[in-house]
Amino acid sequence: MSPLRFLCLVVCLCFAAPVVAQDARVSSLADLNQVLTSAKAGDTVRIKKGVEIALKDTQIVVPEKVTLNGEGATITAAPVGDRASIALKPGARLTGVRMVGPNPLFKDIDSQPFKPGGYAVACADAEVDHCEIMKFQRGGIAMFRDSVKAHIHHNHLHDIAAYPVLIANGSGDGHIIEHNRIEWAWHAIASNGSRGSGYTARFNEFVRMPRPKAFEVSGPSPPNWCLDMHENNGAETKPARPATRLLVVRNNVFLAHPDVKVGDGSDLLTTNGLYPKHDIYVGPCPGVTTTADIHHNRFLMHEKTGSSDKMKPYGRAIRLVGLKGDSALEDDPQPAKDEWKVSIHDNTFGGAK
Repeated sequence: MSPLRFLCLVVCLCFAAPVVAQDARVSSLADLNQVLTSAKAGDTVRIKKGVEIALKDTQIVVPEKVTLNGEGATITAAPVGDRASIALKPGARLTGVRMVGPNPLFKDIDSQPFKPGGYAVACADAEVDHCEIMKFQRGGIAMFRDSVKAHIHHNHLHDIAAYPVLIANGSGDGHIIEHNRIEWAWHAIASNGSRGSGYTARFNEFVRMPRPKAFEVSGPSPPNWCLDMHENNGAETKPARPATRLLVVRNNVFLAHPDVKVGDGSDLLTTNGLYPKHDIYVGPCPGVTTTADIHHNRFLMHEKTGSSDKMKPYGRAIRLVGLKGDSALEDDPQPAKDEWKVSIHDNTFGGAK
């Protein structure tokens, strides 16, 4: 190739039009599914502002590295069994969406029937931000076996019966959950073991809501744990799954709705034998070294310690099952676990904001 021809080729390449990602706007479910089916990495699909899209029994799948921007639009979901209404593939992003499930609000749930279980969003190493998610029975945002490092931030999750955020079934330890407001009555963030399933929760506001009577099987009780990481033994043929390998909780505020009891639980204990649950609970972790870093949080629902029965340490803000000899917490009455690496400091406790 001659020098002149080579120079012309370089100039043409330098000034060629750049490849621009698709930026489509849709206003119907049919258009949304069609555009998402053909979307490529880097594309943004926008739902027109003010539009409401009813999914019925359809599941939306957002492909890898594609953004679905609701721009404030509403997506309503019908009961879909035990699957998610929106599935995010790795690198995908869901932003600016108001998702409304088929369940009643908490205040109405005692007088209306429950719908079949279902999640709002299944998040596989993806991002969910600036969304409002409400009225789902099974869960809000769920990370399963195919997720290791999801990013959940700047969302408002409320009126979700079981798990506003669920980390389960083999997901990894790199999830970041930050700057969310999560109103809860069963759990706010739940993890059931499965190879660790750890996460970092930071700069969130957790609001404990009164539990509907319909949630209670054996009589009324306070809301369950806010940040729950429990051991999962699974079937007899499967190995036990430890509660977690990693938990980082920092710069969060733990609040309570005015109708929820706060403090050390003494009034509940003397009146009806009930104990308020912990704000942070990490269950047994056999065979695993567990790192727990809990600092600069404001616990405004419980005192630091304080059940009137030392052998029933409910009513603490923090319970790490089997922890012994840490200056920040009372010794747990359960047998010591294999190894805790714990840092708990600069937290404040009290019963009022």
